Amino acid sequence: MTRLIRGLWNFVSTLKNATGNILFLALIAIVIFSLASTESRSVPDETALILNPTGTIVDQRAAVDPFNEFLGGYQQDSDTLLRDLLEAIETGEKDPRVKSLVIQTSKLSAASMSKLEELGEAIERFKRSGKPVYAFAPNYSQGQYLIAVRADKVYLDGQGFQTFGGVFLTGLGVYPTYFKSALDNLKINFHIFKAGLYKGAVEPYLRDNMSAAAKEANAGWIGVLWNQYRDIIVKARGISPESFDAYTNRYDELLAEVNNDSAELAVREGLVDAIITKQAWLEEMQSIAGTSGETYNHITYRSYLLATRNPIPVVNPGAEKIAVITASGTIYDGERPAGDIGSDSISVLIRAARTDDRVKALVVRIDSPGGSASASEQIRSELALTQAEGKPVIVSMSGYAASGGYWIATTANKIFAANSTVTGSIGTFILFPTFEDSLNELGVHSDGVGTTSLSGAFNAFGKINPVLQRTLEQSVKHTYGKFLGLVAEGREMSVAEVDEIAQGRVWAGTTAVELGLVDAIGSLADAITSAALLADLDQYEVIYLEKELSTRERLLEQLLSNTLSIVYKATGEASGSWRMLGKMPRELDSLIHMSRAPGIYSQCIYCRIN
Repeated sequence: MTRLIRGLWNFVSTLKNATGNILFLALIAIVIFSLASTESRSVPDETALILNPTGTIVDQRAAVDPFNEFLGGYQQDSDTLLRDLLEAIETGEKDPRVKSLVIQTSKLSAASMSKLEELGEAIERFKRSGKPVYAFAPNYSQGQYLIAVRADKVYLDGQGFQTFGGVFLTGLGVYPTYFKSALDNLKINFHIFKAGLYKGAVEPYLRDNMSAAAKEANAGWIGVLWNQYRDIIVKARGISPESFDAYTNRYDELLAEVNNDSAELAVREGLVDAIITKQAWLEEMQSIAGTSGETYNHITYRSYLLATRNPIPVVNPGAEKIAVITASGTIYDGERPAGDIGSDSISVLIRAARTDDRVKALVVRIDSPGGSASASEQIRSELALTQAEGKPVIVSMSGYAASGGYWIATTANKIFAANSTVTGSIGTFILFPTFEDSLNELGVHSDGVGTTSLSGAFNAFGKINPVLQRTLEQSVKHTYGKFLGLVAEGREMSVAEVDEIAQGRVWAGTTAVELGLVDAIGSLADAITSAALLADLDQYEVIYLEKELSTRERLLEQLLSNTLSIVYKATGEASGSWRMLGKMPRELDSLIHMSRAPGIYSQCIYCRIN
């Protein structure tokens, strides 16, 4: 019997070791395959640089969650860094090998207007170098067209056939999801405390539609953004504002006049130069960039960056530096991965900049609708400590920096925004759900005794405690007062002046400058230049501080990317209805989080305009 047990044990041990070795060899094989599949990049002597962003243009890529990635389906290069696009354009502008820029937007799904604005200005600088810019696509959505319109020639593929062909412009709008009736049906009581007449973040839990006050406020700032969009198109294409307005408001009527040919309508109205075949397109580009087989010499911007960047960044340890930290996403307390803003995660980066003697100034790039007020204050306090050390702090606002996103910026030395940045929304609120009515329906009840008037105050199975209710009301008012005071201090205004333009109201960047909430219209590059001036730097290096992934996280991310790529290429299941399991409306996601962690929030649900 002993010999049998020993034999079985040896067998199990051998099997375990063999399995481990097989898995290890498989891991090595995947890594080798990944390295071997990385193509060497070289730039032809004459070439066109292809600007082909995919997915969403972002300031910071979100961290990869293996489970969500699996549910969501593999999407190679789903996000595009704005920084990469700008670097490729700027490098190509000065590179004699690059003869032209080609804009391909068919795989671009979303981007904020401010990022498209910044990208468009970079394309204009490229054009001023004397090199032509072309755009070619089967059709253009509203966001895609805002990039394509910067081209010298905008073409439509004559062989393309799309449901929404030509140039399809829908205008801007904000349409949140409302839950009031659903909450009533579930008999969930949401106790809401807010400060700010226009603090619309709580409306989805109080109403089934947008209030008149919210409609008035939202119509104001999206109207400013839409006018900015129109001005860019009108100037670039040399058409009249009246023609643009007719195109966007009487599209169906105009379409009927050209026998429902959307591409022909885009040409007739001056939005597109011509409809050409792929062959005609190739021949035109071959005449500029040279011939490569049946196509023209070209290199995508990603390959171009691989070819022109140093594989190992060269950092001069003795050089003075300006640090850039990206704060992108909803603001939460504690640690959060990239794509969200964790107060502890960002604070670590700010402290690293503050304690590094080589860093002479800090630029914070904010792209956030807000979130936790306490987390926002923790981050702002860390920035204030950095300023107290004699290091200027400059804020660069991206697509939006509203509510908590603006809170972070309040006491910075200087604030830059884009014309179309969505900002302001200075207000606060608390959500506190109780479930006594829904549980009563099930015959479940809660009762008991306590030692103080606040005992059991956080028991969500009973009615809200009246002492807690008054406490929450006072806390919201106090936090709003704190917010107003910070803005008044940072912007050198009186509290009364701030309150007049606060109240949770949202503003476009241009309006925010007029109101004094922002110092100037400018890009991230402008913010860095300003930081150098304030720090009195002539020579400096720019470094980007980001949360370091552990070796394990990097390995998992690489393995996941390679494995999903292989699986989806083999099965063709890159998309499908089951991918929706990984999706959740942002408002519902925020509702769930705020219900789990009741606290004071400063958040703008209307501000996400893509």
